[in-house]
Amino acid sequence: MTVHNSQYSGYLLVHFIGEQLEGEQVYFSYSEDGLHWKDLNASLPVLRSELGEKGVRDPFIVRSPKEDKFYLIATDLRIANGKGWDTAVNAGSRDIIVWESADLVHWSSSWAVTLGVPGAGCVWAPEAIYDEAADEFLVFWASATQEPQEIERKQKIYSARTRDFRSFTAPEKYIERDNHIIDTTIIAHNGTYYRYSKDETTKNIRVEKGTSLEKDSFTNLSAPALEELLGVEGPQIFKLNDREEWCLIVDRFAEGKGYLPLLTSDLESGEFRVLPEGSFNLGKTKKRHGGVLPITAEECSRLLAVFGDGHQVLPGQFADPDLVKFGDCYYLYPTTDGFTGWSGTQFHAFSSADMRIWKDEGVILDLATEDVPWAVGSAWAPAIAIKNGKYYYYFCGKMESGECAIGVAVAETPAGPFRAQPQPLITMEQMKRLGIAMGQTIDPSVFTQDDGTAYMLFGNAHPAIVQLGEDMVSVIEDTMKNLAGLHDFREAVTVLRRGGQYHFTWSCDDTGSEDYHVNYGTAEHLYGPVTYRYPVLVKNKEKDMLGTAHHSILQEPGTDKYWIAYHRFVTPLTRFTQGKGYHREVCIDPLTFGEDGLMQQVKL
Repeated sequence: MTVHNSQYSGYLLVHFIGEQLEGEQVYFSYSEDGLHWKDLNASLPVLRSELGEKGVRDPFIVRSPKEDKFYLIATDLRIANGKGWDTAVNAGSRDIIVWESADLVHWSSSWAVTLGVPGAGCVWAPEAIYDEAADEFLVFWASATQEPQEIERKQKIYSARTRDFRSFTAPEKYIERDNHIIDTTIIAHNGTYYRYSKDETTKNIRVEKGTSLEKDSFTNLSAPALEELLGVEGPQIFKLNDREEWCLIVDRFAEGKGYLPLLTSDLESGEFRVLPEGSFNLGKTKKRHGGVLPITAEECSRLLAVFGDGHQVLPGQFADPDLVKFGDCYYLYPTTDGFTGWSGTQFHAFSSADMRIWKDEGVILDLATEDVPWAVGSAWAPAIAIKNGKYYYYFCGKMESGECAIGVAVAETPAGPFRAQPQPLITMEQMKRLGIAMGQTIDPSVFTQDDGTAYMLFGNAHPAIVQLGEDMVSVIEDTMKNLAGLHDFREAVTVLRRGGQYHFTWSCDDTGSEDYHVNYGTAEHLYGPVTYRYPVLVKNKEKDMLGTAHHSILQEPGTDKYWIAYHRFVTPLTRFTQGKGYHREVCIDPLTFGEDGLMQQVKL
C-alpha cells in the first residue's frame, strides 16, 4: 500500500487529550492543510484500551507499505488511575497496546506486546518507521532502566524490529545520552533519516541525522530554534502534502497549551520557524502527544463519513453541489473552490454507493482547455440531467467579454467524458434581446415534469425559467420568463413538485456573507407566482456552520425521502480569515415536509 505524497489530500492526527477521566484514550482529528484541525467523533475517543492500565497515551499510527492496513501503537499508561508519576516511571507497564485496521474506521480488538527489557520501569511513546532495506518496521520507545554502573534509573531509547506488530526481535538499546531522553520520532527524506527526541533533563528537542536507521549512523544536527524552545515534548514531524515544507509539532506540556507547530523548508538546515498564535488551530480539544498520518482523498472521505460532524461529506474545498441519483449510485457535481475571485476552471464529479463515502471521478470538464471553446474560466455551479440515456451537464463559465454564460456538455455516462457544445446555451445578450431582467446568467438547475418536459431555472438578482428543447442542448426562447415572488432572491433557484404544489427554494444574501441562506416558497403553477414562506436553511453559529446555501435537493426515487446538498464556509473558520466566500465545503442533510405539506427548516 505504498502511496506517493502527491496522492495525499489530508492528515489524520491520533492523540490523547490529558489526564481527565476519558482523556487517556485514542482520539482522532482531521486536517486538510496540516495546520487547522477538526476534532472527529464528536471529540470523543475512537479507541479505548481495556487491557493493562486500561488507558493509553502517546498513540502513533503507521501505514504498512506492503499490506492494505494500518497499525496504531500506544503507551500502556493511565495517570488518571491515581498511581502517580513515580510509579509510572519506575514500576509501570512494560507493554505497548496495538490495534490494526484496513480502512482507518474499522479497528481490530487491541492486543498487548511486552517490549520493555526486564527491570524497565516503563515503556513510553512507542513509534515505528518502515526500514525498506530490511523490509521490516523499526519500533522504538523510551524506558527508564538502571544498569549496574548507574546509581539511578535513566531514560533511554530502546528498539526492536517486527513485520506484524505481534512478533518482535529482542529489544536493544537504541539511543543513550548523558541526559535522560524520551519521545523520539524519525522521518526519512532523500536517503537521510532525521531523528527528533526530547531531552528529558533540559526539556527541549534535540536533532540528529543519519544515513541509515542503525543506531551508530546518527550524528548531532544543530537546530537553534528547537534547542531554545523549553518545556516541550512529544515531537512529531510530517511533510506537508502540497509543497516542499515540513511541519514539526511539539506538545507545550509545561504551559498546558497542547501542540505548537513549527515549519522548515530544509530538514538538513535544522532551521525551524515558530508559527504565531492565530495561524493555526488545533481544534476544540487539547491535543497531547500523538502521531500524524498523511491520508488520501478516499481515506479522508471515509473518516468524515464515519467520524465527521454529520454534515460535511466531501474533503477539500468544493461548493454549489448538485446532488443526483442515477440507478443505484449517487453523484455530486460541485464547483471546485479555493480560488481567489471564484477563478477555478475545472469541474469534478464524485460518486457514492451510500451517500457517505465519496469517490472522486476526476476532472470531467476544464474551461481552461479546448474542452469548452467559448469559455475562458470561472467554472461555477453545475447541474446535470438525464434524457434518453444521455447525460446533460449544465455549467457556468465566463466568456472573453467577461460576461457569464451557461453552457451544456453531453456524455454517455455520469462521469463522462463530457463534450461541450461549441456555443453557450444562455447568455446576457440573449436576456437583453428577450427583455428578461437579469444580473448574471448563472446557476442553472433542471426540473423535469412527469411528461418528460425539462425546464431550466437560473439567474442572479432576478430569477428566470425556460423550457429546454427536446434535444436538451437548446432552449425554447418564447417560454423564457422571470419568476415573481422569490423574496430577497440572490441566486441558485430550484424547484420540485410534491402534493400538488411546486416547492421553490433559492439563495439569499451574498455567498461571502455568513448570513447566506436558503428561502422557501410555493406555487400552484411552475411559472408562479411564488408565495414566499420562510427561510428553510440558515446558519448555526454555535456549530460554526456559516454561509449555508447554494443547494440542490434530491428526492430518493420512488420514495418521499429528500436530501439537501449545500455548502458552508470551510471549517475550522480560522483557517481562512479572508475570502470565505470562495473557501467552502460541501454538506448533505435530510430534508423533511410537515403535516401541512410544507418544507420544514433543515436542522443543523
